[in-house]
Amino acid sequence: MACAPYGDYWRQVKKMSFVQHFSNQSVQSFQFIRDEEVELLINKIRSVCLKGESIYLIDMLMSVSSNIVSRCVLSHKSEEDGRSKLGELGKRLLILFNSLCVGDMFPYLRWVDVLTGLIPSMKAVSAELDAFLDQVIQEHKALESYVKKNFLSIIMQLQKNGTFEMDLAQENIKAYWLFNGE
Repeated sequence: MACAPYGDYWRQVKKMSFVQHFSNQSVQSFQFIRDEEVELLINKIRSVCLKGESIYLIDMLMSVSSNIVSRCVLSHKSEEDGRSKLGELGKRLLILFNSLCVGDMFPYLRWVDVLTGLIPSMKAVSAELDAFLDQVIQEHKALESYVKKNFLSIIMQLQKNGTFEMDLAQENIKAYWLFNGE
């Protein structure tokens, strides 16, 4: 919705976002997830403090934030070795978005971004994120009847029911899920 040009698609995505995801009822339905994750954070801080160890709060807050998003969007924590794949990809993407892009300021010097590695890095992270989202969508399709209600299952149900007035391709679902789920 943020990057789509104004038109029928934009209006439909905006409508679906506000009706399905940003309504008071929808936000409240995920309150228990936020409560559980904050409680886990408090208990983790308490146990570390009782041991007399130091706390690196940024990592803890990033982990809680990532877990909340993962649970709301995926219905489970997406952790590998204590690290969230979704959180790591999001962090790498934000770092790249905040990087200086010479080609944006001086289009005739766009080639500099290739030499500095910015463009190849963006393509690599984009490919990883695309593969991750494809995997998540395939898992949801395979476990459709067992998946708890989450952002992705709502989008896929709307597509299946034909509630969305236009056909959603897998690329549209990934874009919508990425920008509205996170």
